[in-house]
Amino acid sequence: MGLYDVVRFEGVNQDWLLYKFPSDEFNTKSKLIVSPAQIAILVHNGKIEKILESGTYTLNTELLPFIKGFTKGIFSGNNPYPMEVYFLNKRLKLDFFWGTSDPIEVLDPQYKIILRMRSRGQLGVKLENYQYFYQTLVGTLMKNRVITFALLNEYFRGIINQKIKKNIANKMIGEKVTFFEIGLHLDELQRSSEEELREEFNKFGFNILNFSIESIDCPKEDTDKLNSILHKKAELEQLGDTGYRTARGYDVLEAGAKGNGNASAFMGVGMGMQMGQSATVAGGIIPPSQAKESHDDMIACPKCGAEISAHSKFCPECGCKIVHECPKCGASVSPRQKFCPECGTKLYEEEK
Repeated sequence: MGLYDVVRFEGVNQDWLLYKFPSDEFNTKSKLIVSPAQIAILVHNGKIEKILESGTYTLNTELLPFIKGFTKGIFSGNNPYPMEVYFLNKRLKLDFFWGTSDPIEVLDPQYKIILRMRSRGQLGVKLENYQYFYQTLVGTLMKNRVITFALLNEYFRGIINQKIKKNIANKMIGEKVTFFEIGLHLDELQRSSEEELREEFNKFGFNILNFSIESIDCPKEDTDKLNSILHKKAELEQLGDTGYRTARGYDVLEAGAKGNGNASAFMGVGMGMQMGQSATVAGGIIPPSQAKESHDDMIACPKCGAEISAHSKFCPECGCKIVHECPKCGASVSPRQKFCPECGTKLYEEEK
């Protein structure tokens, strides 16, 4: 590569972060021009010899004492020497957009369904420690003598996703925050995530100027499930347990009639309606506690003669104990029986 009299970089666009000058040989008459919003890093044998702010410099022994010993050959009376020149972009990068690459699967603590959470936002960064950046990332990210902000964004995406996923999961699972409440905690999530990310970015010479979480959401299928649960919960609160069960029972019958348009289906539904007279009472739709006892389930109290349920343990009128088990042999007996069919023991004492 030939010697350059003027060393400078004007920048092909605003997206560049670092540019390596194509030549690595200079002489003591070479001029280095560092434009405003740029930094120049001069490197010899992998060691940073000088970091220069904007201005014009002569690359001589006064600026670079290490070149005094070079005697590679005479070019127009000047000794050439090897050196690498890197230009760094000092401008702020405020439009770093980030987003979780994969869904965050979290069990909603209240509604007990798995949600596929996603998040996106924006951050602004500034390169402040040029030596750290050169030592940690230049060798990793350099492609065709240029490092762009897009490459940097791709490199840090994994770190950002890791922190965001962890903080959202901790908030929902650890603090029992539901999906519908997570929006109220955005400021807190932003602060905690920014603190953790700033520590990571500082390791590579960057400072985070701002960090924002614009949204936390999940696919429509997941929100539809949540809304369905909320709708049913609201119905239950308005109708009460009995009314809700009854309404759901009629919904099932109506859905069966609409979903089957043939005669046999309607006959089945009709028979189901008739059978449902007892089925609902027995506990399908209307709870047993609310059902009215049928006539076959009623008996006369053996002591006072009051009509009571055959399932009663005591007569509510006189307090007589209703026998369901023989006190002698332990056999099961009907409350209508006066003697045990197994051993003949008298089950009720006559009133004196």
